[in-house]
Amino acid sequence: MPKAVALYSGGLDSLLSILVVKQQQIEISAFKFLTGFVSPLQEEDLLLADRFGFELKEMDVREKFINILKNPKHGYGKNLNPCIDCKIIMLKEAKELMNAYKASFVITGEVVSQRPMSQKKDILIHIEKEASLAGLIVRPLSAKLLPPSKPEIEGILDRESLYDIWGRGRKAQINLAYEFGLKKLPQPSGGCLLTDPLFCKKVRDLIEHEELTVENAELLKTGRHFRLSQKCKAIVGRDERENEILLNSKKGKLIYPFDFKGPVILILNDCSQEDMDKACAIGVYYSKKKENLMVIQDREKRTEKNYKAIDKEEILKYRI
Repeated sequence: MPKAVALYSGGLDSLLSILVVKQQQIEISAFKFLTGFVSPLQEEDLLLADRFGFELKEMDVREKFINILKNPKHGYGKNLNPCIDCKIIMLKEAKELMNAYKASFVITGEVVSQRPMSQKKDILIHIEKEASLAGLIVRPLSAKLLPPSKPEIEGILDRESLYDIWGRGRKAQINLAYEFGLKKLPQPSGGCLLTDPLFCKKVRDLIEHEELTVENAELLKTGRHFRLSQKCKAIVGRDERENEILLNSKKGKLIYPFDFKGPVILILNDCSQEDMDKACAIGVYYSKKKENLMVIQDREKRTEKNYKAIDKEEILKYRI
């Protein structure tokens, strides 16, 4: 039985593309590539894979992606989404997986003209060449709008059983999903945090201060973020769950209330006493008290001091 490697985003298009090809008696191993800015596989994804009979795994590409994100060759989309470079990374990884799994081609859920930056015809062809996969990528939902791939030419796939879907509409995909018996439809895409303008402000801050690492990027998903000075950053927990995450961090110093409920604050990098005082005042502000005792805890010592809450106008100067 012929084999293929598939890129799986968790969205409807990638699932449909797998199902369309699987109908032609192709054994499929699908992979979700973890960049650090998309959610990992969910239980529902694994249940779908089990139901339809294809292998589904995760592939960690965070280190490679972070390096690209700092200065993408093909630029960013509307926000900080380097969609073209991101797809090239995934396809290069998929090429390695083809060799490992003895697969004949790669499947993606791309639809012609669905996204202005990365899914125009000429861009799709360019991406193939950069990933050294010319002719080896099958896009089942739009295959009839593109040059025949090698699997189609060689008769591994029947081109007439593929589709000619294009544009941003969802009607064709929804109808196809119902044909496959999908009652609860996955979201249109896997969801990337780099398309969120507010989240991107925090990413841009790390890039500008040369602090973008896998670990620091992961912390962006927790708490309120403050740039207290050129070198000092504070992350303030918003609830009990986030406080616990910050308390368990293996880096930086911790600030927390002494005898009342309030936020845990993680202090990162080289911070002055003035920076620490700002962070403590921010902690009092979010505890909804005018003044209180705050604890500063580092790896070697613990100190306690009373602080007044920072002014609301002042806090906006530091919020990222």
